[in-house]
Amino acid sequence: MAAVLKPVYVGADIGGTKTLVVACDPEPRELRRQGFLTPIELSAGLQQLTSAIESVADGARIAAIGVSIGGPVDRERGTVSPLHQLEWRNVPLQRFLSERFQCPCRIEVDTNAAALAEWYLGGVQDTPLVYLTLSTGIGGALITEGKLYRGTGGSHPELGHQIVPNEFGDNEPVPCTCGAFNCLEALVSGRALEKRFQCPPAQLSHENWECIGRILGHGLRNIALLYAPRRIVLGGGLATHASPHFLPAVHAILRQHVHLVPVPELSLSVLGYETALWGAIALALGYGE
Repeated sequence: MAAVLKPVYVGADIGGTKTLVVACDPEPRELRRQGFLTPIELSAGLQQLTSAIESVADGARIAAIGVSIGGPVDRERGTVSPLHQLEWRNVPLQRFLSERFQCPCRIEVDTNAAALAEWYLGGVQDTPLVYLTLSTGIGGALITEGKLYRGTGGSHPELGHQIVPNEFGDNEPVPCTCGAFNCLEALVSGRALEKRFQCPPAQLSHENWECIGRILGHGLRNIALLYAPRRIVLGGGLATHASPHFLPAVHAILRQHVHLVPVPELSLSVLGYETALWGAIALALGYGE
């Protein structure tokens, strides 16, 4: 008699550049994974996503699927419209995956998913907890006692779109994709730094990193005063690879300018570069309901 395969949980992190899909057991221990470059075309993206989920499931029944993706996400309708994927607009991804694989599907903005992963899988359970991703863009999430904070109508707070001082010394306001000027994302996200300096981050000078750290420090100072978190966790590629260059300036700003609330602890993601992927697994496992 053929052995019955145990059900698996599948997490998918859909980014503007690449997509990663992982199957896990309930522990969760990784069983199989597959990655691919995210296609520009919606139809190709859905086809490759479906194929990757089938591949990592490897014939086992899928108990649940979790998806982390760039916002905005309409949780009530289960639709996604990631800003960095221009052809993905009002895509009913939750219904598509639930019907295709006959299982529950949960979808969250990638920073929300990453915050859940830090709390439930990384064991970082200081409360309130702010997770901020520093990557191609900048976004964040707030968790209190294991629950995500949600704005009006379930909207996702946009921590990367606060206006901060431009420490680079030029007087020209820097436009942001959101329509405002001098947003944190418009100044020190990976995309913003690449546009400003026209070189890889590894080639930036000490003075450049000092400016970046001060700008980020002002952003974290605003977050500290608004939310009074016990800890702020920094994740994403920029934090993972460049934090030693800018963290001293960040700490200096927090020490100098946070007086009315306790200065939050500041740390890097314990899950590293794939926090949002593990956030998708946390969603599949039902954490944070």
